[in-house]
This record gives sequence, structure tokens and C-alpha cells, in this order.
Amino acid sequence: MINVDISLNDEGQVTDVIMTGHAGFAEYGQDIVCAGATAVLFGSVNAIMGLTSEKPDIDYDDDGGYFHVRTIDTSNEQAQLILQAMIVSLQTIEDEYSDYIKLNLK
Repeated sequence: MINVDISLNDEGQVTDVIMTGHAGFAEYGQDIVCAGATAVLFGSVNAIMGLTSEKPDIDYDDDGGYFHVRTIDTSNEQAQLILQAMIVSLQTIEDEYSDYIKLNLK
């Protein structure tokens, strides 16, 4: 199962995102849940870095199964909008494939 831990401050702004695990929906290379979740997260991070002044601290495992984005400036409204869109997209995947992906908003 993919777990996505999203830390929010008191105003509901994203400060930290950790995605761990593997969906296990299908074999490697055929797993649409993994591909979808990964595309949403990577696309969101790439959009933040390409479209805003935000340069988040990123840590990941080369073999997959772990991606951590932290030190997100909560005053950067553009970055926060991209992150809120990311949450909506991941929730859409979770709604359809809840046996394979779990979002944890903290």
C-alpha cells in the first residue's frame, strides 16, 4: 500500500509530504495506482520548482517506495495552491483505489 502523509499547519497549509510504500495493484511496470500517485506527486513538485520561487528540500530512495518533500514556505501562495491541487488529485485516486493508497492529513 502507498501511504501519503501530508503535514498541515493550523491554517491548513502544507508543510511536509512523505509518500512511502508500493501500491501492489499490479506487477511492476503495470501498476496504474503507483503510476498515478507518482505522477501527481512528481508533477506537483516539478510545478512548484518550475513555476514558483520555492525550492523544497527533497529526499528519495533511488529504488522507489520513498519520497519526502519538506521545508515548504507556507507564505508562498502559488506553491500552496499547487499542493492543494495535489491533495485533491491524490484523494481522487484514493477514492477509487482505497485498498492500494491511503492519504493521512496531519
